[in-house]
Amino acid sequence: MKKRKGRRFKLLFFIGLIIVTFSLTINYLNKSHFVISNEEFLRMVLEEETVYHKSNLVEKFFSFFKVLVGSPDKFINSSSMLVKASNSDVDVKQSSSYIKDPYPKKDYSKPTIYIYNTHQLEAYSTSNVESYNVVPNVMMASFILREKLYDLGHVSIVEENDINNFLLTNNWSYAYSYKVSKLLMEDAKRNNPTLNFYIDLHRDSVNRKISTATINGKNYAKMMFLLGLENPNYKENYAVISRLEDMLKEKYPGISRGIYKKGGKGVNGVYNQDFSKYTILVEVGGEENTIDEVLNSITALADVLNEYIREEFGTNEKG
Repeated sequence: MKKRKGRRFKLLFFIGLIIVTFSLTINYLNKSHFVISNEEFLRMVLEEETVYHKSNLVEKFFSFFKVLVGSPDKFINSSSMLVKASNSDVDVKQSSSYIKDPYPKKDYSKPTIYIYNTHQLEAYSTSNVESYNVVPNVMMASFILREKLYDLGHVSIVEENDINNFLLTNNWSYAYSYKVSKLLMEDAKRNNPTLNFYIDLHRDSVNRKISTATINGKNYAKMMFLLGLENPNYKENYAVISRLEDMLKEKYPGISRGIYKKGGKGVNGVYNQDFSKYTILVEVGGEENTIDEVLNSITALADVLNEYIREEFGTNEKG
């Protein structure tokens, strides 16, 4: 009898230990935010789309132990970086960071579209992504656009040079960002003579009411094209932008905020649109839009760009 009681006690103790360990771990994961890289998160967005932020606590538990058992050094190195991205003391703009290519081994040879971000760290809302401790930004939007266009048969490249580092190295102010992006565009064209379309993705600073549209029950980050009037050939750019905007309005009513014509004293007024009439600058959403809404809009933009480019340049099959 004593042996049986002893075994039962050990069994109950072991079960209790498992329950306590599980509870403590879930509590830890619920309060903390396990760090993954921007690139991992971006792959999750592209591969799983809106499913990425719906993982429950049990999934977090097993994910936690998978990392701990499979690669404990990664956990130890990352654990000191655990912070709450939703903390009100965190400046979203400051916590946004440069993002590397999520698919570096993919073949993007002979590209026809160049995607870049003159202001690479313009960030989106951290709503629904707190668990991942990332701050989505316009660079993420660029890589999403590249992949969506690739799926439609168009090879694109995203500018991977860090513009902020370029500014710091040359001791240039933020106002020189367009000068840097122009130099990078020229270099990209020299290295990729097949390029014929250039897209500068930005994020506006307007509030959510202005930057969000609901189309067929789905939320989109509204888009606005910007036209520089100081470019002497701006009418050619305007013709391209107008056509794209008309197509967007027709296929996705309510998604466009129109075309903002900008010129005069105190503004850039060119925005690198003198480089080619096929250079467009588009503001995708505002700082309160989520990455889900940006994903929906980028998918719509890719759809329209696909139609326009095929209409303008003919079919462009991947090599």
